Order: sequence, then structure tokens, then C-alpha cells
Amino acid sequence: MDETASELSLDPVELRLSHLDPKEDAGAREVVRMVTERAAWGRKEPAEAGSLWLSGRGFAMDGAAPRMDDTPNEPGWSAWVVDIDVHRRTGDVAVRRVIAGYGEGNGDMPALIGVPHTLVESAVSLALGQSLSARPAHDEVAGSTALAPMSLDIVTAGASASSNEQGALSKPEAQRATAPAVAAIANAIFDATGVRFRQPPFDATQLQAKLAETQPPQPIHHGVAAPRPGRIRRLLAGGGIAGFAGGILGLACAMFPGPSEIAPVAPGSLDASTWSAATLERGRQIALAGDCAVCHTAPGGARNAGGFALETPFGTIYSTNITPDPETGIGLWSYPAFERAMRKGIARDGRHLYPAFPYTAFAKMSEPDMLALYAYLMSQPPTKHAPPETSLPFPMNLRPAVAGWNWLFHDGSPFKPDTSRSAMWNRGKYLVDGAAHCGACHTPRNRLGAEKGGLAYLAGGEAEGWDAPALVGNPGPVPWTEKALFEYLRTGFSQEHGVAAGPMGPVVAGLAQLPESDVKAIAHYITSLSPEVDEAAAARAAQKQSDGADAISVMGLERGRRTFETACAVCHATSGGVGHLGVRPLMGLNTSVAQSKPDNLLHVLHNGIDNPATAELGHMPGFRDVYDDQQMAELAAYIRARYAPGQPAWTGLEKASGQVRHAAH
Repeated sequence: MDETASELSLDPVELRLSHLDPKEDAGAREVVRMVTERAAWGRKEPAEAGSLWLSGRGFAMDGAAPRMDDTPNEPGWSAWVVDIDVHRRTGDVAVRRVIAGYGEGNGDMPALIGVPHTLVESAVSLALGQSLSARPAHDEVAGSTALAPMSLDIVTAGASASSNEQGALSKPEAQRATAPAVAAIANAIFDATGVRFRQPPFDATQLQAKLAETQPPQPIHHGVAAPRPGRIRRLLAGGGIAGFAGGILGLACAMFPGPSEIAPVAPGSLDASTWSAATLERGRQIALAGDCAVCHTAPGGARNAGGFALETPFGTIYSTNITPDPETGIGLWSYPAFERAMRKGIARDGRHLYPAFPYTAFAKMSEPDMLALYAYLMSQPPTKHAPPETSLPFPMNLRPAVAGWNWLFHDGSPFKPDTSRSAMWNRGKYLVDGAAHCGACHTPRNRLGAEKGGLAYLAGGEAEGWDAPALVGNPGPVPWTEKALFEYLRTGFSQEHGVAAGPMGPVVAGLAQLPESDVKAIAHYITSLSPEVDEAAAARAAQKQSDGADAISVMGLERGRRTFETACAVCHATSGGVGHLGVRPLMGLNTSVAQSKPDNLLHVLHNGIDNPATAELGHMPGFRDVYDDQQMAELAAYIRARYAPGQPAWTGLEKASGQVRHAAH
């Protein structure tokens, strides 16, 4: 059927659907719809120029869905999408990913679940004649309600597990169960090369010979290789030359025509019925991980209607309306327009978006996740609201100049999993570097506002006037364990580290609604970047730190001590304080007390926590209207000396308090 589709210039999935009756085969059509949506069918990754690898996608479906012992033995449908790479010269085939699911064939309730990884392993191993292993893909949520993940990455199997599964391949039922997968792989090879295999195994030698007949010879380059563009960019972007290079490039780019406009879609042509419920739920979770509403909702404004003011060193940037309103939002945006904005920072009308919008991180998102996010946003209620226009001083007001910034600093390549690491580690890194864009706050930036790389990765940054601490190297008074970080990210509180406040509060509020496995993956990846911490050693450090200093160490700070006992001790005494007002973080274990700058502590002293990340944390009152800057300085000095005795005293506290007070207005 794929050959026919190719001859007729038709999409092979659409050709199959045209042979399924919309009423009698409604269940089968829904299974196909859900699997192809999950795979973002129709959106192939662009091939790298000069690459020796050809990429292909294949689809297949079957009315005899694979069955496991604990699933009902009723007629069903399975659908498979397979992504492969074929080496032009050797004919080697590498299956990168399999997206497969099956349902009962009920149009009203298809009950789609993922195909068990053992059957996927059997299928790809049979097709390629080698032992391969399947594990949850980096953009797959682990531990979901499905019996198995729908999207699987294919990796080389260890010397262990596939022998029993390989032995089972001789059984007719196993071969029948894997038949659609083998067909999908064959179709993917045809898509990549135009070569048709009729039965497995798909031999590399035969494919190599057929490729030699059809593919033009690849040029072999000799001599000294030219410097790679990425290396040139790194040289120009490094050190003080960044500002000069950025200015010259920016002005040069501003003189040339920018990207073209992408045609709008018809108003109201897309709504929730366009996509499956599974895709919309997936998009909702991605929006939570990416904190879309945090930056695209103004205080007191409608959700995602824009207008939130982002203070940058270059001026104030106002977030845009991302509701599907056709006049003031993204209601006229097609998916290609949305994807271009998310990956390249270019709006539908061709304007460059400022990098305060973290498209540099969103570019790492997979195509299925990007499509799901688009589906979710387009399914939400439209809000007609025109946010304030961003107006930056010259030359930052020249949006085409952002093209030069992108050339220097933007790596638009998609996330590539590290097959030597676990699926959990890859999932965590994918979320941290992609949708969650942790580096936007926790990585320092250079003079042009780009995140620094190398050893500066997640080494600490700034967000809305708050210090965003380093996520590597365990800089706090008590080292973070994976368990403690998970609890903090999930609930907003860690007994050994304190409470999430400031910009981190809304982040935790979003993470609290994600699957637990995703938050565990984030904690697992982040803690892997620092030396391993023994939980018993961390507990001993916490006990020692919570005791604080003795009375002699805080002599001369009597006024601060009295203020503390009046305003703070009732909740934050060494004994743990009262228990009916939420959590009771001990000051000696509060990360903000041990930081090199007093900003975070002063923010909390001034403004309290009136909107906690989770309701269980409880509220904390602010004291900005109770104490003046001198009293605030005395209180902060006492807390520092009493509960972080190993750290140097803060200086300039009264001035810092005034700055925090002024910033709140």
C-alpha cells in the first residue's frame, strides 16, 4: 500500500483510512488517530546536510492486536509507527523509535494502551536479525495508567535479557503479534530508500547493493577541514568579544529582509474535537512542566492572555497572549507557525521574538510533545486581550537583530538521548533542558543575555530579583539527596532545606500536578550532576546545621534578636514552632540564610509567602509595613549570625532592604 501511496503522492496513513468505514470501523480509525498523533505523523525531522544517514518513517496496522495474559481476548486493532535511519554506504538499519498502541475497536471508548516492550523487542530483533532492547522514550511519561509505554527508544541489548524473548519468536502467535511492527519497519525502509523488502530479516548487504544502484556516489572530502560554524560561533561569543560581535551581527541582520509570514488558518477551524483526549491531556502536562501560564498571565489577568512584565537588563518585555483568540492571540496560527516560534523564536508574521521567551530550551522538545502542546493551547477558551507592546531602546528594538543573537547562541538541535544512561536519567535531562527550561533561571548569563555553557551549566542565576541557586555542586549548608530534592519539587518543602518561595513557588505548583515519575526523573538527573550524597551523612549535617550558633556568637545583635523573638520565633524556633500554621522550617536549614547574598531572605521578610506553592505549606505574613529598613537589616544580620555561623556576615543590609522594598512597588 505504501508503494501505491507513493505513486499517487498520497500520505500512506490517509490512504489506509480511506479504506476504513467511518461508522463500522470507527474504533480502528480512532486507534490510528491516537497512535499517529502520539508520533506526530507527517512531521519528519529534517535531514542534516551531507549526512550519511537516510531517515524514514513507516506505519502499519492490524486487526489482530497483540495480547498479553491479563488483557481481554476480544478483537482489537493495533497501530505502529517506526522511525529508522539507514546508512547510505553500508546499508545498516538502525531503528530509533517505535510508537505502538492497541485498542478494542470501540469507537466511543478505544481504550488505547501501549504495546508491551517485550513484543516490540521481539519485532525489531526479528526484522533486523540482531538482539535489541526497548525502553521508554525520553518524551514518554513512565508509570502511567497504560499497561505499557506507547513510545519506546530502541537500543542495543545487553548480554542478558533477550534470549528468552528471542526463543519465543518461533511461536506463531508471537510472529503474528509482531507482524505489523515488521511491516512498519519495512515501510520505513521504503520511505527512506525506495527499496522494498517483503520479509525479515532485512539484510544490510542486500540493502547496500540496492542503494548502490539507486543512490549517487557520495563525495569524499580530502585535505584540511574547514572550521565548523559552531566552533566559530563559540569563539565569537566568548569573553568580551560577545558584545562587539553581537552588535555587528545584529545591525547587519537588521539590514536584510526577515523571515516570511506563515499563512493563517481559518478562524475557529481548530478546537478540542480536532485532537484525541490523550493528546490534549499530554499537552496540558507539558504546559504545566513549561510554566506557560506563569509567564503568560498578568497579575489579576486571564490565564495565558499575556501582559506579564519581564524585567531584563535591556528593558521590560511583556509576554504575549497565547490563547486561541484570532485577533490578539494565536487563534490564526497553524502548527508550523507555532513550531517555528517554539524552536526558532519567530512569530507567525515573521517577527523575531526576544530570547526572554525561552525558545532556546523549547527547541529540545520532541515533535509529539510540541504537537500536543499546540493542541492543548488551541483547545482552551480564547481571551481577547492585547498586552502592552514591548518597547526596548535602540538597538535592542531592532527585532531582526535577534537573528545575529540566534546565530551566536541558539542551538536548535533536538534532544538526543544518551543510550549509556538510564531511561529515567534521559527523561529527567529532557525535561530539565527542554520544557521545564531550568537553565533559564539557574544558569548564569553573559552580557548579551545568553545562558553560559560548560561549567556554568545550572551553576546559579537570577529570576525576578531573586537568587536562583546553583543546582550542581551542592552549594547549600546541607547536601541535597535525590529523595530530598524530589520532596521539595513535589511539595514545595524539604525538612533539610526549607520552603519554595518567590518565582520557585509557581514552578512547584505546576510540578505538583505532573506525574510523580516525571518529578522523580528531574530529581534523579539533577542530583546526578553532583557527587553522590549518603542520606545518613546528609541527616547528620542537617542535625548539626539546625543547632545554629551559641549565644556568644550573636553578641552585639540584641535588637535583631528581640525582633526575631517577637516576629519569627513563634513559628521558627529551634523546637520547631507551632504546628497548626503549615510547615515549620528551621532557620538553620533554610537555604536562603546560608546564601552569599541576602536577597532571598529579605524578599521573604518583606513580602512573606501569601501564595504558597501548595496549600499544605501554609501562609507566612510579610513585615514590610511593620519594620523599617534599619530594623530589617538588624533582623537579617541576627538570623545570618545565629543560623549560618560558618558564613561571613552580610554587608550593606539596610541598602539591600531598601532595594527589595522599592522593587515590590
